[in-house]
Amino acid sequence: MTALGDDVARVAPDLPLRANLSALDNIALIPLYQRHYDAADSARQALAMLDALGHATIAPLRDPDMTPAQRFVTQLARALMLRRPRLVIDRPGAMLYDVPYPDFIRRLAAQPAMSGTWDIYDFSWNQVLYPR
Repeated sequence: MTALGDDVARVAPDLPLRANLSALDNIALIPLYQRHYDAADSARQALAMLDALGHATIAPLRDPDMTPAQRFVTQLARALMLRRPRLVIDRPGAMLYDVPYPDFIRRLAAQPAMSGTWDIYDFSWNQVLYPR
């Protein structure tokens, strides 16, 4: 994939979670280190993001204990914490092999708190899964 601008957040197989951290801690790293919030406020923001996505219950899970869909939600929440106007999801089929992922992504994007543009880049043979 070509270089993306500063207005883009990305979810991709090559952007893994930190395996020793919980979903909540993986997401809280964004406000903690990029916006310099304290640990408690960063955790509160991370939990609010998981809740907005309808997956607050995965907060304590570490990467090895997550299903592929839970891992994806954590990666998505981490990307959304960047608050960029455009989200790129790169090869969701490589990450979401445990759920019917076009519908799964549509449900996540339809949550009331979601905004911005979500672009999906997938393998060419999967393009039929996405409406034009």
